[in-house]
Amino acid sequence: MRWFRCSLPLVVGATYLAAATVLSAQRFTSTTSLLTLDVSVLDKDGNPVSGLAPEDLTVTLNGEVRPVSAMVFLANQNVADATLGRGASVKSRPSLLAAGNGSEPDPKLVVIMVDDMSIYPTDSKGLFVSAERFLNAIPQRDWVGLTTTSGRVTVNPSLDRALVLQRMKRMFGWMNDPRREGQVFVGLIDAQLIDSGSETALREVIERGCGLTAILASKSLAQILAEYECANKIQLQARTNAAFARAMTRNQLDLYIAVINAMAPAPGVKQLVILTGGVALPPVDSLEFVRVAKAAAAAGVQISMLAEEPEATDMSLKFAEYAQDQRQMLQEAQTLAEMSGGQFFRVIGQADRFYQRILMSASAIYRIGVDLPKSAPPDGKYNVLVKVNRPGVKVLATRYAAPPVPPVASTPAERMQHAIKTGEPSYEVPVQITAEAVRSKDGSKTEIRVVIDVPGDTPGPVSGMFGIVGPDHQLRSGHQNLVRSNDGKSYRLDFLVPAAAGIYDLRFAVASSSGAVGAVSQKLVVNE
Repeated sequence: MRWFRCSLPLVVGATYLAAATVLSAQRFTSTTSLLTLDVSVLDKDGNPVSGLAPEDLTVTLNGEVRPVSAMVFLANQNVADATLGRGASVKSRPSLLAAGNGSEPDPKLVVIMVDDMSIYPTDSKGLFVSAERFLNAIPQRDWVGLTTTSGRVTVNPSLDRALVLQRMKRMFGWMNDPRREGQVFVGLIDAQLIDSGSETALREVIERGCGLTAILASKSLAQILAEYECANKIQLQARTNAAFARAMTRNQLDLYIAVINAMAPAPGVKQLVILTGGVALPPVDSLEFVRVAKAAAAAGVQISMLAEEPEATDMSLKFAEYAQDQRQMLQEAQTLAEMSGGQFFRVIGQADRFYQRILMSASAIYRIGVDLPKSAPPDGKYNVLVKVNRPGVKVLATRYAAPPVPPVASTPAERMQHAIKTGEPSYEVPVQITAEAVRSKDGSKTEIRVVIDVPGDTPGPVSGMFGIVGPDHQLRSGHQNLVRSNDGKSYRLDFLVPAAAGIYDLRFAVASSSGAVGAVSQKLVVNE
């Protein structure tokens, strides 16, 4: 397992990946001359479109049409029975298989991310309630995880929905919204424009908030700020709101990318469903979204975002300005979703129909390999445009992508050493790690018992390397080879490590005789 951020420990571990491998469908491997993209193709009613061939797609990279050299239809779950009514469940099996293969497609990985730091505590309750029905509608063979931008709730991907449902029922927003607390109202988008030096934005907010329309035309901005307390308060509130908005947005984008990267090793369709209150990023800064789009393209993750539209029940001027600011934030969230090859849904009332469309979209994925131009762009970024040469259909695809990173040649031993040093996972060999704190036989001290299991069909002998980062933050490592069980079903290693109270990061890497490497890690808290 891997913890990519202390405050947000979403783990896509070896257990999931080993199970996914059992149901593995046809795949192709990306190379340094082949750009891999996942695209979703839907008809006008939002239903999956099957039976496409490479010649049905036109892919343009940086303005140049490039041929589609490889293409696989990853999955098409029959979601016709996956209604989102109360108590709904899915009993259907995949109706279509991966192209050119008679096996079932890989199970999907669906992660629900509640962007709770952008949602006010009393908002988005309908989104959360509908999400519970959405969880019941996801086919039982698919893996589901839950996380939040605050880090307060995380459930690692599992086939068991009970814990996810339990945590979802308690979900609420944690946004400490300065717009609701200030003496004067300044939107988060306008605040950043004002703080960056836009006199036009400041004048417009002063005009709305202070009613100085006639005076604004006859006096300089410096005079207005000096003479009118309301105008001065707006400028000060803009600085506060801008600092809040920038910190919130930076946190949002960083955590979106962190979750995307954690999902990357999964082999099948990967859907990140973000429930958000919007993204407070001015349109002039929207290029910040490119790094999210590139991460999603590299990981093969499709992003869907849902947000509640502000209810127009309060007719006051302050609420009207708040609602307008929220809509601008939702527009930016929509830009992010579309740039990343996903969908954005503004929800009024029940959200069930939008969750249903997400299920459909995740069941219409083609993985395509596109030949790269001979020369890569200086910035390493490709502008992507994908079209389907059929009437009445639409395609969801990233607008930006980065070329594959060339592999670094190294020996299995060097790769194991790298995994132990960095804690990065590797899934070429399925590895199961179990760790628990136990008392020694004489009861005088605490030890960590570590058990490693590798499937018995792995080419042997299987060499191993372990690493332990203890409370002193120092890495200690060594070699431990695995022993094949008498029945031949597994390679196993069982050993004890002395431990004091604190947090331990346990890492283990293995290499088969064929040179494949697997690596996992696990956190463990040892109490007195």
